Amino acid sequence: MGAPTPLVTPELDGRRRELADRAADGEDVATAPAATTVRDAFPHTRRPLPWFLAGFLLMLFLVPIDSTEVRIHLPVGSEIDRFGIAVLVFAWIWFGGDQRAFLRTPRSKLYVTAACVFLLVAIASLLLDAGRIVNVGEFTLAEKRFALLGSFLILSWFTLTALRFEDVHGFTTYLIGLASITAVGIIVERKTGYNAFYNLSGIVFKPIATVAPSPTIITPTVQTGGRVFVVGPTLHGLAAATLLVVVSPFAFVRMLHARSRASWWLNAIAFSLMFTGAMATEKKTALFVPLAAIAYIAMHRPRQVMRLAPAGIVALGIAVHVASPHSLGLILNVNNDLNSNSTGHRIIDFQRLMPDIATHPVLGRGYGTLNPDQPNLFRINDNEYLDELWEVGIVGLLAYIGMVLSPVILARRAIRARDPVVAPLALASSAGCVAFFVVGALFDAFSYPQAPYMFFLVAALTTIAAAGPEGNVAPTLAVKRRLELWRRPARTPAPATAARAAAHPPASATTYQAAARPPRTR
Repeated sequence: MGAPTPLVTPELDGRRRELADRAADGEDVATAPAATTVRDAFPHTRRPLPWFLAGFLLMLFLVPIDSTEVRIHLPVGSEIDRFGIAVLVFAWIWFGGDQRAFLRTPRSKLYVTAACVFLLVAIASLLLDAGRIVNVGEFTLAEKRFALLGSFLILSWFTLTALRFEDVHGFTTYLIGLASITAVGIIVERKTGYNAFYNLSGIVFKPIATVAPSPTIITPTVQTGGRVFVVGPTLHGLAAATLLVVVSPFAFVRMLHARSRASWWLNAIAFSLMFTGAMATEKKTALFVPLAAIAYIAMHRPRQVMRLAPAGIVALGIAVHVASPHSLGLILNVNNDLNSNSTGHRIIDFQRLMPDIATHPVLGRGYGTLNPDQPNLFRINDNEYLDELWEVGIVGLLAYIGMVLSPVILARRAIRARDPVVAPLALASSAGCVAFFVVGALFDAFSYPQAPYMFFLVAALTTIAAAGPEGNVAPTLAVKRRLELWRRPARTPAPATAARAAAHPPASATTYQAAARPPRTR
């Protein structure tokens, strides 16, 4: 079988040359201006798989998936996201994966290999200690955790095979929009105590699912340890903050490359909303993780970030103070941080775990065998790296770190190449992976599904962006036939209509070169 034909459209090829010429002249170019449209790119596409993925992300950002149980019993849990993953699998099989030849594409296999290595290590950690795990009754818990890990990997694989490079810009715009809506809901929740995500989901899914009450608490009491609980569409404010801070680099990078004031202001507002919404949870993650992501971006674009820093710091400070007056002061209270129960708990975590880690140093006690719902038996470490060391040992911890950082490594060449289309996308998506890497040091990220879902999505986007348009493949004949069943048959135009359409083709079907030509004069 011959090699797949790269799907490099004339539109994108012409646009890349145009932007490269402008960049060479010193002009600040955008990733994809709104004045022109790439043919068959999300959201201007009738390919079904990108829309299935968009629907799943809509649920991820607006529905409390870990508090919504469908009234159908499954052995691995009945949370609504499991059914969403099942729909993605069915769609992938029915429509042929759209780009089923991913393993034969020029895209880097570094991230996929790292994810497979981590999965194999997790399986080995369970099999090699299966006798003890079964005897103490931990196998059922491990089975459910493996099902959740499988859901994360399926989402990532679906993204890799459903999206083309031309889809990434529109898809990240969609992510920015979803994150902005979520941020507004969290800000309203912090102000009023009304959690729209839980309440509206309870109404919408009442016929088929049960939505648990929201754990929101905006008036701290002695029983809550003097802490505020603002959770958004999650079970914990840390997960809600992670949803926003992993997406925020996309808006920030677009600010650096904006060609118009309208584009700059739209992305600035979106970034401010995400940062303010994260800060409204009053978690340290909301401050430290965006700073780490911005520092990573500044390593590659120092001049642009420094120009933006003075005004940006003032504007963000004002926005956070208006939306959540006390959150910034609480997070920056060093004395409170050092003397809090959370900080003291983190300091002694490693000491308490050392006996168990020393007993299983290589592959740990078995992936998925920690039960945070039994605090009398298992410690809640507030650190994903400690959890991985405990569960899958030193080998598993290294495999986990390699999986998280592999998208950052493969994006380096694309970022340094300074391609005006590819580089900003690779920089923004890899910054999202850096944000998740920092998140793992601040809390047990895999305990809340929204956080790892976002990482596995952004890691796949980084792989697609780093490969550029040359990483695409043409769909096979079988896939084309399935797509024809999805698409509506085109009507046969009247002769006069056909003549007018030939003389004036729609904007989505014109090339960038044609769109850039001046109008004809009589």
